[in-house]
Amino acid sequence: MLRRTIQFASLFLLATCAGTAEMPEAPRVAMPDADAAWSFDTVAAELADASCPAGTAPAPSVPISITAHSIDLGPAEEVARRLPDGATFAGGWELTADNASFGGLSDLALDSNGDLLAVVDDGAFVRIGMEDGAPDGTGELTYMLGQDGQILQGKSMGDAEGLVVRNSLAIVSFERTHRISAFALETCGAAAREAPISTLPSTYAGRLIDENRGAEALAITPEGSILFGYETVERGQSPIGAVTGPDSAGWTDEMAPNPAGYAFVGFDATRIGNTDETFWLFRSYDPIRGNRNVLSWQNGEKEIVLTRPLAVDNYEGITVQDLGNGVARVWIISDDNFNPQQRTLLLAFDIAVTSE
Repeated sequence: MLRRTIQFASLFLLATCAGTAEMPEAPRVAMPDADAAWSFDTVAAELADASCPAGTAPAPSVPISITAHSIDLGPAEEVARRLPDGATFAGGWELTADNASFGGLSDLALDSNGDLLAVVDDGAFVRIGMEDGAPDGTGELTYMLGQDGQILQGKSMGDAEGLVVRNSLAIVSFERTHRISAFALETCGAAAREAPISTLPSTYAGRLIDENRGAEALAITPEGSILFGYETVERGQSPIGAVTGPDSAGWTDEMAPNPAGYAFVGFDATRIGNTDETFWLFRSYDPIRGNRNVLSWQNGEKEIVLTRPLAVDNYEGITVQDLGNGVARVWIISDDNFNPQQRTLLLAFDIAVTSE
């Protein structure tokens, strides 16, 4: 009996070794600079035509009513302690809507009308109407269409996580089927189709990336370079990649400045006045301490730590607005995972950005 057991174990080990294929290394690319030959701006018109082909009639989105209940960030003395010099709390709201498809908001962007646009992680857009720096109660729900004009079905294709808006196009990063695509929402409305920009790496450091640890973070630099960040953590940090051409993306040597124990979920590379700044969003969770987030800038030298007793939830989305006079308004939003135990919270911080 012992002999048979040893033989079986040996055969199992050989089968396991034989079936473990070495993962191909994802491509390495240089971080794009201001003189990069390719940028999103060079292909924006082509992507707009692909998303809204000639002769396509714009389709209306589903109107929704969004209730915005004002919330405090937390106890005044705790808020004062948490906010660094130059940062103030500009407002907070708990959002609910009259449509069961509202929720799961994974990233934010400002559209050309000054409204907030969000992506839903099951394949939809949500527009949050804004007036005087606050939600105005209006909104729209738009289901994402694939290249074939059909609604994206299931998590495998519709797990939208990152969002930016540029040249009137909504650019979205997806997990599971790792890719970045554009949608001509402002031209075609709900008839906008997915226009592929690039597939994204499925491996890092020779290992297959978990399907749910992909491109949570997406940004476009002022020069038009598309950057993406994976939630995957390697030695305590998360890798940054770049799109360098049509269907061409790879890893740079840059890493996100993760605080210890936090994963990377969002960033925005923006220009405030004459100063280029990147704002980073990280999250962590455990059953004892619950949801925790860190919003940081100046490469992690300044930060706002969002933990209890502040208004915490699963913050995933971030976008930055230039208010003028060197001040950035940073918006963050939480993903409630369609869980009644969680909330959709929208927070705004005004942050003075200074040149070195």
